[in-house]
Amino acid sequence: MDSAGPAARRAASPVVGVVVVVGVTVLLAATVAGVMSVGEALGDPAPRATFDAEVSATDGWPEGQRLRVVHGGGERLAVANLSLVVSVPRVDASPRIRDLPTRRLTGTHVRGRDIFDGTYAGVDGALDAASGDGYWAGGEAASVRIAQGELDLRPGDRVAVQVVHGPTDAVVWRGAVVAR
Repeated sequence: MDSAGPAARRAASPVVGVVVVVGVTVLLAATVAGVMSVGEALGDPAPRATFDAEVSATDGWPEGQRLRVVHGGGERLAVANLSLVVSVPRVDASPRIRDLPTRRLTGTHVRGRDIFDGTYAGVDGALDAASGDGYWAGGEAASVRIAQGELDLRPGDRVAVQVVHGPTDAVVWRGAVVAR
C-alpha cells in the first residue's frame, strides 16, 4: 500500500517538468555556444588582390637587383598584415619579409636566409614606412632590393613571389618572374 497520499504524487509532476525545462535550456545554450565558437574560428576571409612583378638582374646600386611588385587591383591591403616570400630556387633561398612597413630590412624583418639589402635603398614604395600610408592599393608599387654579393641574380634566374595575409595565413597572390 502506498503511504504517500494523492497530494505527494501530484507534487512530483511539477518537479519533473522543471528539471526537463532546465535540461532543455542548458542543451540549447551549449548548442548556441558551440555554433558561435565555430563561426569565430572561421573568421574573416583572406583579402583578394592581383599583383604583377618584375625583377632586374642588372648590377648597380640602388636600382640593380630590384624586385618590384605592383598591386594590380582588388582590395586595399593593410601592409602591417602582410608578409612577402621571395624564393630563388637556383640558390635554395626562400626568405620571408615580415613586420612591415619598415624603413630598412634588418634581420628582425627577415625569416630565413637574408638575401636583401639592409640599407635605406633596400625597401621602397608601399612597404616603406617613410613613403607609404600603411596600405597597399591598386596601382601602387612596392620593391625590395636583393643585396649584391649576398646573392648575385643572373639573367634567366627564376624568382617566385608570394604575398601572404598574416591574420589568415592565406596566400593572397603567388607569381613567378624571370630576371632580366
